[in-house]
Amino acid sequence: MKVADYIVDFLIKKGVTDVFGIPGEIILDFLDALNQRKDEISTHLNYHEQASAFAACGYAQASNKLGVAYATKGPGLTNMITPIVDAFCDSTPVLFISAHAKSGITSMRFENNQEIDTVYMLSKITKYATRITSVEDVYYKLEHAYNQAVFGRKGPVFIDIQADIFKLDININIFESYQPKKQTFDSAKDIIRCLKKSIIETKRPILLIGDGVRQSGTEQYLRDFAESIKIPVISSRFSQDIMNDSEYYYGFIGSHGTRYSNFILSKCDLVISLGNRLSYNANSQSFANFINKAKIIRIDIDTNEFIRAQPNTINYHMDLKILMPLLTQENWGNIINEEWKNVCDTLKKTLYGFDVQYPVNAISSILKNADSDWICVSDVGNNEFWLSYAYAFATKHNRILFSKSFGALGCSLPKAIGAYYSMKRKVLCFSGDQGLQMNLQELQYISNEKIPITIIIINNLSSGMIRSKQKSKFNSRFFHTTLDSGYSVPDFQAMAKVFSMPYFVITNKNNTIDKFVDLQSPCIVEIIIDDKTDIIPRLPKGCLCQDFEPFLDRDIFDYLNKL
Repeated sequence: MKVADYIVDFLIKKGVTDVFGIPGEIILDFLDALNQRKDEISTHLNYHEQASAFAACGYAQASNKLGVAYATKGPGLTNMITPIVDAFCDSTPVLFISAHAKSGITSMRFENNQEIDTVYMLSKITKYATRITSVEDVYYKLEHAYNQAVFGRKGPVFIDIQADIFKLDININIFESYQPKKQTFDSAKDIIRCLKKSIIETKRPILLIGDGVRQSGTEQYLRDFAESIKIPVISSRFSQDIMNDSEYYYGFIGSHGTRYSNFILSKCDLVISLGNRLSYNANSQSFANFINKAKIIRIDIDTNEFIRAQPNTINYHMDLKILMPLLTQENWGNIINEEWKNVCDTLKKTLYGFDVQYPVNAISSILKNADSDWICVSDVGNNEFWLSYAYAFATKHNRILFSKSFGALGCSLPKAIGAYYSMKRKVLCFSGDQGLQMNLQELQYISNEKIPITIIIINNLSSGMIRSKQKSKFNSRFFHTTLDSGYSVPDFQAMAKVFSMPYFVITNKNNTIDKFVDLQSPCIVEIIIDDKTDIIPRLPKGCLCQDFEPFLDRDIFDYLNKL
């Protein structure tokens, strides 16, 4: 078996069904090997390497399986750097593959055209980056890359293969079996004992969940645990799709969170953090009241997260995949105060529809008409906040993919492609008028392959998020963010025609949802928003974490604050 064939066989055995990239001469042997197994693994030709890498990220995010993207050397690989960082920040398991020419000189600035020190460049933004320069390297390094990507805290890995090795023979029988290093965790019994004691001793406990729950594949265990002991659950914004349809879920927290969620956070006396990074500033005036009074039990698979010290916190190093089944098996008895849930219910009922503005109404109407197994993909900007509020308002349980920690503008269109191939379900791709233009070329791929992606452009005729910053920081002195300060928007209806896609428009006077929501072919939907529409609610600097702007009537605020 040739090395190229072995790599393809390895990917197939690991459950990879789709690979994304753009051909280059130096990696053609690998592509030919992929093509020889096209009945078992599909290779997709994108129109920019950044899109290929984002598609692999979308594939991995939607399915929690390994995503794979390849690129030729030099600019092909460097075009992938933004998605690689996105995968690193969001713990997305993706294998990035490139190739290089044989080299014996390392002290030169570069020896061959398009050659760079890829491992040095990517070592800080991947879990594992390596060069393969011999057949003997292939077996161990490929196995190690896979294990680094999908086990522990997941993340991207990179291998750069010497091109002439692809054509050499490999005999895997001469290698010893690969033994990944096992992690040592804290005692699950000690964690459960601490949780029981803490819940009994407090009156207002909550579960605060993050994306680590999904990374560990323990969503159903979480639901069973929370609903069996009747404990309120709040989340990060990017984890709102884990329990959104449960009566024990009370929204997402943050400076642009749902109001009732921040109110609940301000009132709790115990936080059990499961797979959440607790990334708020411990010195924040807004969160100081909560931080100084609540006990926190933080459970995370990555001990590096404990470097961000939080007061009143007990840290446990544990894999939720081990812990969550044990939590559901434990006999907890009736330990949650029913009065506390009543307070949470009152807060949610009172504040549930308080901040629903036109963009939220328009998006929630689409979500309410969507089947529950459709996947939503979000871009970065005002559109992602409107989508998050609409999702909360619609109480749906569809999966939502974000660019979370890195915030990569322009990611949603290519991620939607990868998400479709991972799950073979319809995708609702949400983007702003600016972000869509960053990977506009992938409309050609979607159109040509006729995959069922509905592209929803939330067009506020501006670079809305930055415009809002200029409004507050520079007293509405705009530059390159509005139509009269250098920003511009294409004719999206004409663009839809170019790519042979049906076009629909939604305004506050026109609703065409029934005409496109059931289409099983690609289409473009434009939601037109007034350019002066800002994101609400927002937490002004220095205000209590539950005191959002626009401010509540003080009588209502005081009443809710005293609950």
